[in-house]
Amino acid sequence: MKYSLAFDLGATSVRGILGHIEDGILKTEEVLRFSHDRIKGDGRSRWDWEKIIGNIEETILKYGENIESIGIDTWGVDFGIIDKEGNLLENPVSYRDIYNGEGFKEAQKTMSLKDIFMETGNQIMSINTLFQLLYLKKENKNYNKISKLLMLPDLINYYLTGKTFTEMTIASTTQIFDLNKKEFNKNLLEKYKINEDIFPEVIEPGRVVGSTKNSKLESLRKFDIPVISTASHDTASAVLLTKAYTDRDTLFLSCGTWSLIGCLSDNPIISEEVYENSLTNETGYNLSNMFFKNITGLYILEKLKTQLEKKLGLEISFEEISDYVTKCEVTDIVDVDNEVFQQDEFDAITEIDNLIGRPLDNDFDYFKVIYESLVEKYLQTIEKVKLFVKKDFKRIHMIGGGAKSKLLCQLIADKTGLNIIAGPFEATAYGNLIIQKMNLGEIKNLEESFKIIEKTSEVFNYKKN
Repeated sequence: MKYSLAFDLGATSVRGILGHIEDGILKTEEVLRFSHDRIKGDGRSRWDWEKIIGNIEETILKYGENIESIGIDTWGVDFGIIDKEGNLLENPVSYRDIYNGEGFKEAQKTMSLKDIFMETGNQIMSINTLFQLLYLKKENKNYNKISKLLMLPDLINYYLTGKTFTEMTIASTTQIFDLNKKEFNKNLLEKYKINEDIFPEVIEPGRVVGSTKNSKLESLRKFDIPVISTASHDTASAVLLTKAYTDRDTLFLSCGTWSLIGCLSDNPIISEEVYENSLTNETGYNLSNMFFKNITGLYILEKLKTQLEKKLGLEISFEEISDYVTKCEVTDIVDVDNEVFQQDEFDAITEIDNLIGRPLDNDFDYFKVIYESLVEKYLQTIEKVKLFVKKDFKRIHMIGGGAKSKLLCQLIADKTGLNIIAGPFEATAYGNLIIQKMNLGEIKNLEESFKIIEKTSEVFNYKKN
């Protein structure tokens, strides 16, 4: 049996999943999972690159004889820089690094934030690649040594194949991309005096990047496994499997560390009003346009859970949290998009106290505040999306870890009045594998993919009570 191998990198964990099609079902096996976090280096918050690439290498070595393709997806905006000898100059910086804010300030010396948005259509966030790159340029530690800038999935593909490309969906997260021309924005690069030659050729998802026989990792050269460019931004891989792709009455909600809620549109929606409402455009699979908002998501919940487990000296289950929240009568909400919740480290209880102006009676009350605040932000965003696409929606298709929460799904249904479809929970990995299988000819098209996923995964439905 030959398998495709999907590496799905999230901001807190990395997974490797083997997949094959059998009897019209996508059968999967998780063969790698490890937690990873940021490490401090020279005062910066960086990703532990050796740990990430080392685990990927070991997994391929273990299963390589039975692998017929490999695909990578990761979170957006972060990147690595390569010198002219092809070496990684430094561990990739995390989007949560505090110095990205310095790049954000630097950008505004040349262009207004509104003008940057009008050039790119990306929601203005200090974490974005442009601002990270501008701080690197200002710091000038390794900037002048850059031969190629590779987004994180492209960096992994480079290590696996020796080839440098930028996959389109991940490029669209950078705040440097022209969403209409589907290339890096020459006008923006000229304004900021950034050498456009550091950006590799942009390719569409579904293309073979290269083979492990040319890997930068010597141990992998004994294999000749094609590496396929998936929709390498994890959101694009996940959204591919929602009904939003086939039904324009459906919103998507990718609910994990970040919440991304919106719809598919025929073209990028770029206007001053969209800018003022902090919505964004990114490229999805098949050149589709995803119009949505990035919202700080379950990251706040995880921070609070970790904080209380340390304080109480015991593990708190999500069932315990859900039971408490269901009965809790606290009605306070906070703005989950407040910049304090985007920091590397924060005390969830202290910050919520500061925002609502008083402490709550019980530590578990803060879970209720987070759930209610998320749902309120979803509702506000849906109203904005409806305004700009000039249509109503009938349902929300939820994917990702948050879709597993019956409590969250029901709260959203009750608040928005929309029907909720929850699942598949493994949408990102499934999307990654589906694109690989289409390239290999084992799946004919997207329509067949949807039928396979319907047979493969359990999906739940919620309506307003």
